[in-house]
Parts: sequence; structure tokens; C-alpha cells
Amino acid sequence: MPSHRTPVLVTVLGLLVGLGPGVMPPADADDTGIETAPHPHQRVVPLGNDDTVTVTRTSADGPAVVRALPRSTGATPGLILTSGPTGTSVTTTDSDVAPALLNGAAPGVTTRSATESVELQLAAIGRDGREASALVMLFDVRTGQVQASRRIPGDADAECTTDSWDESPCVRVPPGTYSAMAFVTTMPLDRPSTVRARTVQSISLVGDPETVITRDRHLDFDARLAEPITVHTRAHRTSVTPGGAMAIGYTRTAANGQAFTAQVRPTSLLDETFYAQPTDRVRTGGFSTLTRLRLEAPDIELSLDGTALDPAYYDPVWFSDFASDWPMFDGTARLPIADIGTASAEDIGDRDLGGMLAVAERSDAVSVAEQSNAAAAAGAAMIVIHNDGPGDNDDPNGTGTKVTIPTLRISRAEGLRLVAAAGRERALVRGETASPYLYDLVITEEDRVPSDLTYVYRTGQLAVQRHVIHGQPGTDDTFSEAAYPFRPGDEFAISTMFPMRGGPRERTEYRLPDPRTRWGYAVATPGLKYNTQFPQEPVLPMTLSAPRLRTYPTPQRSTRPVGVAPITAGPTVPVQRSGDRLRVAISGFVDAEGNHGQAYTHDGGMATRLRVTADDTVVADTTALPSGVATLPTGRSRVEISFTTDNAQPWASLSTHTATRWAFDSTTTGDSVVIAPLIIADYDVDVDLHNRVRAPGQRPVEFTVGLAHQDGAADAPVTEVRMAASFDDGTTWQDAAVTRRGDRYRVVLPPGQGPVSLRLWAADGAGSELEQTVVRAFVIT
Repeated sequence: MPSHRTPVLVTVLGLLVGLGPGVMPPADADDTGIETAPHPHQRVVPLGNDDTVTVTRTSADGPAVVRALPRSTGATPGLILTSGPTGTSVTTTDSDVAPALLNGAAPGVTTRSATESVELQLAAIGRDGREASALVMLFDVRTGQVQASRRIPGDADAECTTDSWDESPCVRVPPGTYSAMAFVTTMPLDRPSTVRARTVQSISLVGDPETVITRDRHLDFDARLAEPITVHTRAHRTSVTPGGAMAIGYTRTAANGQAFTAQVRPTSLLDETFYAQPTDRVRTGGFSTLTRLRLEAPDIELSLDGTALDPAYYDPVWFSDFASDWPMFDGTARLPIADIGTASAEDIGDRDLGGMLAVAERSDAVSVAEQSNAAAAAGAAMIVIHNDGPGDNDDPNGTGTKVTIPTLRISRAEGLRLVAAAGRERALVRGETASPYLYDLVITEEDRVPSDLTYVYRTGQLAVQRHVIHGQPGTDDTFSEAAYPFRPGDEFAISTMFPMRGGPRERTEYRLPDPRTRWGYAVATPGLKYNTQFPQEPVLPMTLSAPRLRTYPTPQRSTRPVGVAPITAGPTVPVQRSGDRLRVAISGFVDAEGNHGQAYTHDGGMATRLRVTADDTVVADTTALPSGVATLPTGRSRVEISFTTDNAQPWASLSTHTATRWAFDSTTTGDSVVIAPLIIADYDVDVDLHNRVRAPGQRPVEFTVGLAHQDGAADAPVTEVRMAASFDDGTTWQDAAVTRRGDRYRVVLPPGQGPVSLRLWAADGAGSELEQTVVRAFVIT
């Protein structure tokens, strides 16, 4: 069952792979045996042991996003990325699979004879004092030549080697000066301390980034020496979002400039806290750490007699496929408390729990879902389940059953306090399902880990972004979102797709100003599923991503609208010709702010078709992913690119049909690359969050359109522009008034209300044409 912490791919822009002369094959293998990936620069990397990732690059040689795919059991693992002088590799956090190479040459240790190496015995201790599992990494900070990783405890009987990777508590390295760091996993108290599992208590970064090793030694990595990394926000009440402890890692640079980076992204972290051991300042090369935390308004708070307790929702991945199916509490209430034992039939009997907070004890004999649903059947408004042993426990003890009331977990001690108050006190409950603010913080430290890891931020210190999410009129919109930070030198980024509750809305976001971090962003609607327990009809969501990475170098303010109508189609990257080969990539979803998303024929109800003709002869035709390379006839020809979408999916009430045709003259280019002179339309309609325009008293609706050629193309002046509107889904059309206004065109629609369709035609002085139809472009009310 994939977790709601599963990272998803940002929709990526980039160069296209050639698909063979004159053909754009379907997504499956065609008759010629050519096969295409879901994205032109996506590849699947099997790690072994049922673990697989996809790697999607932003261009043929640009940065990439890595996504873990669900295992056959349904669970999605956390990931560990390590980058060294000779490549980047990935492995999972909870299995013994060796790292798989993502790029470059295979990383390795400079092998020397046993007489020239020393033996290091490795051990780890968790924050609870028990033996722990850990990922240990050694790196020669003078030469950068030695890079070795070990999973411990590992196999105590394994040979001690100089291999770059092993499941062994021992490693041999040449004498020298090393960075010896480890990610230590602390398990919940009622779990074996060294087991590798999807859910862990905490992750700690411990060790010494610069230590001289000249003899055989024992290296102990003790998470009890680590301090919590915590954030306080002055302007808002915040807590780490479930899944919001997103990444912890470090980069160690050798004296010669070679660098090694390691980063862990846990799947499920009960503490939602990272820990790091303070260190001395390094003297050789460079050292930096990175922690990424996401904070919002607390999603649930519970207090008793004025004392705050520490509840948390169970992980919804075990009980639902979509965030909209997971019940959460919103608002404030004082609820009477009822002790229902283990929620068995004998414990509840014929009791009326109407509107009460039910408190139950976890039991191996019954699942959490069964306990929750038994309380709901008796009328409870919410259930809190306390552990039957020490520490935290979010084990659902069974999956595949939905719940109907908010279902929380709490420690045994606090649960027993609630039990003691049953029948005589009320609990104060506060919930915030759609936080109006978000802090997405990439916190870095240079040269050392300081002793004080408490960070206090005021909004005036931070870059502020007003995020405006638009939706469809007349539908219950759901959304998912992800932000992708690329640090200097990063080729890969991993992030988490979070549900964004509350429908179309505005939210204020805060980030640490940093000119070195470039951010990508993606929004999907309907919200993406994080599980596959409950069969659903297939859906192709509209996933819109920012057309370029952004930086926030100062405490600046900006606005990022997404999903603004009309949603049309446009080039993913510039259409260009080299010799007689024409590269074409079309995004079927392009909003009025320039955010792009892929569309292709899909069983969910989306039908697309891309056709390229030269002098009326079809040279490429596909109903699958609309990207590839077509071969044009040598010499001069009239080229037309046409792309249509028909979106009959239940979530889509706008842009149910789009048709775009670009026509232009083209000729053989020799060895040069020429950007084709496609005319691109830029609509600016004053729509609300549901993509509606209000026109009281039948007042005419007006908006502007910009018309320009692709960047880098020959720029001929646009000479003709016409626009028509339809209020019956394109059955009949009426001309709109179009007048030039500076470098844009003012359009005044004929009177009408309801969904309005648009048809645009434009031509320039060099013979290029654009014809674009959007059925149900937006709604006039």
C-alpha cells in the first residue's frame, strides 16, 4: 500500500528522445518494437528485492526527480540518495538492497592491500539506548577517493572488506582522515530495535565529519548524543505536518573538491522529528547539513483540564486510498469522554456514545478499523486509541477497511488519563483540516552541526508566496501538491505529494531566502491516490507543474496561481527542426499562467490525438504520449501540427474538448537547429477560484489575449486576429469584438451566460497560423 508520503514526479520539461523516422509510437510497444516511457526522459530502475524507482529528468541532461514505486505488497519504501565523485546511487531505507546507480560510473573504494588498510568495527545505539540499525558512510576528506557505506548490524560473520557497499559491521580503509557519519534509526519501544520497517520512531544524524584513522578501531554511533531539530514560528501556531519531516542529509567536500552527499527520506516517522549530533568545525574541505521540514497549523489538538495532550492521526494509508476518504475533525468542540475498553461488543454493548470522544485500548485481537467502526456505530464522534504497551504504536493491526470517524492514536500514559476522566470531564478538541499557511523550510548549516538546533523564524525573515489554487466550477475539487528543492549541484530531487484539503483556495507559504536553492512545484487534481485497497475507476489527473525552477534570494513576496482557465494545449518545449527531423512535444494541459501537464489517451476518459503533416501528407500520428521526432521531406514544405483532447472524465467540467492547429512554412536546416515559428496564445481572463467570471446585468465580458512566437523563433508581426464565442458547447458561434491594445488584444464577448467556448484564429505576415478551440473555457455567471 503506497504511503501518502510517496514522492511523486513533477511534470518535467525537457528535450525529446528520437522515436524513429516518421512515427510517434503509442505508449505500448508498436509493430516496430519501439517502446516509449510515460515521459520522454523517464526510466525505471529496479533495485532488487521488489524495490523499484523511476528517474525523470527535466531535460536530456538536466536535473531529475526520483520516485519510489509501490512494492507488490503495496507498501512504498523510503529512499536514501548518495552522490559521490563518480555517480549518484539510490537504495531504500528498510531493506538490504544494494544501491542502484542512477548516473555516472559505479562508485567504489580505492582498493589497497590488507597490510595498507585498517579495520573498523561499527555499531549503533538508538535514542532509547538499545542496539540500532544504521547506515554508516565513510569518506576520505583529503583525497575523496574512498567512499564506503555499510548497513549495520549486518552480517557479523561477513568478511571485512574494502567494498563500497556491504551488509557488514566492518569495513577496511587506508589510514587517513575521514568523515565517519551515520543515519541511526530508533524503533518504537515495542518493536525489535534493529528491525527494518516502514514506520520508525526517529532518525538521527550522528558521527564525526573529520576524524583521523591510523589503526584498527571501534566506531560507535550513538543517537543519544543527538539533539532534536526544532522550529518555532513567531506569527503562527505550527506543528510538523504528518510526513513533514521530509529529509535529513549532509554533504562532505574533500580538500581536492570531490564531494559526497547522502540524504534520507523516511517513509513514516512517528516523532516527526530529526536529530543531529553537534560537531566541531571541520578543518579540511567543506561540510554542510540539510534538514527539510514542512509545518502547518496543527491538524489535531486535544487537551484535558487545560493540559495539552499529544494525539496524532493514524496513518491514513492503511484505511483509505484518497485523502477525501479519510475523516478528519475541523473546528473546536468540548466532547464528553467514554471509556470503551478494547471496543469489543461486550465493552460497548448497547451504550449510546452519541457525540462522544471514545477512548479505547489497542488490542492484538481486533484491528484499529474495527475498533473505530464499532465506536462509530454506537454514535461516537471520534475515537482515540492508546497503546497497550510502552511508547508509540501506529500499527493498524489489519488493513483494507475504511473508517467513518476521526481515528487518533495516543500514548498509553495519556490514554489512561483520558480513561480516568471518562464520564466526568470533557476534552477540548481543535482541528484544522486546511491550514491557511505553510512553512516549507530547507534548513542548512555550514562547516559544523551547532549545539543549538532550535530555529526561530519571523515572517519578515522569510520569502512569502501567495499560492492561489483554481478549480472546476460545479465539482468537488480535490488536490495534491509537491514542491521540489534543487540545491547547488543537485541532479536529483525527491519530494512528497501531500493532499491539499479545502478545495480551491489561497494559502500563504513561507520559505527561507536562499539564492542557491531552485524550487519546482506541481499540483494535481483530482487529488492523487496513495493506496490501491479499494477499486476505483481509472483517472488521468491534471498535474500542472511550474514551467521553470524559481529561486527566492530575499524575503520577497510573490504570487503563484495554478489551474487558471482557460486550460489549453501548447508546446512542452519549443518545436524545432534539425535537418529534416522535427521535434514535437505537446502538453495537453496548459493553464493561463503557463503551468504545463501531460495529457494522453487514457482509460479514465481522456482521448488525445497528435498529427503532423507536411504538404497534406501525414508524417506522424499518435493517440498516446504526444511527443517524439517526425521526419519531414527534404526541402521546403507547409507543416501543420494539430492536437486535440476530449476529456470526458467526471472531474472535468471545463476544457472538455480542445483543438489546436499550428501551421508554418519550414525548410531543411542542414546542421543547424531552427525554432519553428509557432504562434502561442496567452489568455488573461479575470476568473475567480472556481474559474468563473461574474457579469451582473448581462454586462459584456472582456479579457485580453497575447500572441507571440516561441522563444527563439523568427518573429514576424501578427497581422490578423479573430475570436468567436459559443454558449452551446460549440454548436453555434458568434463573433467577438477584437481590438489591438498595445502588444495584446482586447476581446469583448457577445452577451451570454453559462459555460463559454472560445475559438481563436491568428496569422502573421510570414504565413504562420494558429487556430485554437476550447469548449467550456470558463463559466460566466
